[in-house]
Amino acid sequence: MDGGSRSPASDSPHLSMANVGLAFAFVAFNALVSSSFGLGVGGSLVSAAVRCVVQLSLVAMVLQKVFEANNPWAVAGIACLLNLMGTIETVINKSKRRYDHMFPSVFAGMIGSTIPVSIIGIRFAMAVDPFWKPEQYIPVVGMLCGSTISGIVISVTYVLKEIFENKDKVEMYLAFGATRWEACKPIAKEALRFALTPNVNQMRYVISLSLLPPPTFSTLCFRRIALREGVTFRFLVWAFFHFITVHVHSG
Repeated sequence: MDGGSRSPASDSPHLSMANVGLAFAFVAFNALVSSSFGLGVGGSLVSAAVRCVVQLSLVAMVLQKVFEANNPWAVAGIACLLNLMGTIETVINKSKRRYDHMFPSVFAGMIGSTIPVSIIGIRFAMAVDPFWKPEQYIPVVGMLCGSTISGIVISVTYVLKEIFENKDKVEMYLAFGATRWEACKPIAKEALRFALTPNVNQMRYVISLSLLPPPTFSTLCFRRIALREGVTFRFLVWAFFHFITVHVHSG
């Protein structure tokens, strides 16, 4: 049979636990460097790597079942689970400062942004019908949740830091009759600018091409997508995230 007729899956390398061990060696080396310099992040690196392997293994088992079932309710459940995990990561693991009812507000902001934007984007911008195809919808929601976490953490950290450390400025605005929005508007503008800056810089340079889905990921979720379509896909995801960042932090 001609080599050009091979499927994309046949071109992907077979990865074993030996490959995982080799990758973990790099993490262990960084942990040793951290310990030798007294950086204090060695333990975090190792624990994060172990947690990553465990989580990815569990996710692979679950997603395999969801892909085979091809059920919209299963896809909806995974989408909600991704947003819930993103909220837990944002509020519990990433935020140094918190405010009252932070968990439900962050969860509502994430799910109220990632779900509608992903549905509209996949159905109309990516022309996928039905939009809930697991191999298309779940990866997009996952990437949007991951990017949204970064934006929320950056902006919320900045806002709470400014309010706690420079609360006299806010109180002065309020004392002179300013509304809560007018008093916090300068802080909100800077927070939104900080949250958008990494994403803008990421797409400004050619290095953004390296953020295309890697071969093993594309083999699983983006079969038969050509390079040009991959570039288009990356731009669409960037546009989705840009809209979500503005929407979440404006709300």
